[in-house]
Amino acid sequence: MNQYQPPTSDDKQIWDLWLTGLYQGTIVAADDAGIFGALAERPATIDELAQRLDFDTRATGIVLRLLAALKLLVLRQGSYQLTDAADVYLVKQSPFYWGHMMRVGVSEWHRDTALAKLKQKGSAQAAGPEGTPEPSGSGRSSDGWAAGEIQIGQAEQIAASMQSHSLPAAIAAARNYDFTGIERILDVGGGSGCFMIAMTQAHPKLEATVMELATMCDVAAKYIAAGGVGSQVDTKAVNMFREPWPEGYDAIFFSNIWHDWNFRTCAWLAARAYEALPRGGRIMLHEALLDDDGNGPPSTAAFSMLMLLATQGQQFTFAELKALLEGAGFEGVETRQTASYYSITTGYKR
Repeated sequence: MNQYQPPTSDDKQIWDLWLTGLYQGTIVAADDAGIFGALAERPATIDELAQRLDFDTRATGIVLRLLAALKLLVLRQGSYQLTDAADVYLVKQSPFYWGHMMRVGVSEWHRDTALAKLKQKGSAQAAGPEGTPEPSGSGRSSDGWAAGEIQIGQAEQIAASMQSHSLPAAIAAARNYDFTGIERILDVGGGSGCFMIAMTQAHPKLEATVMELATMCDVAAKYIAAGGVGSQVDTKAVNMFREPWPEGYDAIFFSNIWHDWNFRTCAWLAARAYEALPRGGRIMLHEALLDDDGNGPPSTAAFSMLMLLATQGQQFTFAELKALLEGAGFEGVETRQTASYYSITTGYKR
């Protein structure tokens, strides 16, 4: 049995190192998009700047929040304006303009994808037949789930990646969340199954199901067997966008799922979870939360930028998640920090 034990070192430093790679490319993309010049002329809210530059509002907000987290912008009375450093070094008319050197070493994918997202107005709001959210586009990590098909080789790669970056958080969630009242838990889009493995190892009376696409279930089953919890954790192959969700669970858990999707799709996921839960059941959202004003911490704001580039999503503030859950009917919404950057936000079906 592979018993999950907490790491001897917090993983916050590793997260910070990984996500700093988003900083430089975002600055260059913002420069190329004219954001620094526009704000030098006049401070603006997210909506105002998006309208002025004819940009997508969601993408504009994600970029501005990261720039604010990097202390290149400051939010005053609802409007973003340049800090002195940005005004001196990132406005093209300045004699100290740093833009030419800032471009050195920036990947074309980062710069060009960010620019494309800014200019792709409203593209993430498409819906499929019968109102089912159906993200469009290609080349993103979330597209396999949108299409309902992932090849076995890709499933193995995804599971390995998710296991490496989620295992410390999974162990922390299992130990730092209050599981009182939970007997059966459904993990939607559970990847390698590490959260259900950690939770059932820590709580031997808990039963869990990893709900995933078929190939992901095949891969998760191997992790579950290695974790020695095959009697407590099973898998169910379900296309979460097109097939009925299993019932009979008093908790539905999502980790790093909502941040793949836009607000409309997340509202749909909340409604599906509400329908599937019994009275007294709960939804659990495991996400790295932004600060209350959305403008930090830098690593979470950078993670949100990565979601913009690679998916249709973003990171959330607690208030944003609370509004989505309450919109679906959940009550008593609360959040608890469980790991360095991660929290579990809980809503109850009364």
